[in-house]
Amino acid sequence: MHEMSVAMSLLELAQEAAASRGCTRLERVRVEYGALAGIMPEALELCFEAVTRRTPHEGARLELVCLPLRLRCVFCGTVFGGDGQEARFTPCPGCGEVVGHVVEQGKELRLLEVEAS
Repeated sequence: MHEMSVAMSLLELAQEAAASRGCTRLERVRVEYGALAGIMPEALELCFEAVTRRTPHEGARLELVCLPLRLRCVFCGTVFGGDGQEARFTPCPGCGEVVGHVVEQGKELRLLEVEAS
């Protein structure tokens, strides 16, 4: 389960951000991830809870924001997408082409915001 390593990395990044502002306890960590990032939200939440257990950050909230998949057709330029990975196989609504779409959004994994005290 790669969510454990993701949770550990997010915790490390959030701790660094908090420490740079003189804070020692994480309250909330907000993360956005794309539909193709391979993240299972429930698993990541459990892993984040596990890596913060028995630390000053125990009880910190992990807020996850899923970015929908956004594709651009290389044949006609139409931008389209959807919520899940299956949207990759959607025909272009502009020209009907099924292959050759460029992923414009959907692979991201970003730490957006850290609330700490």
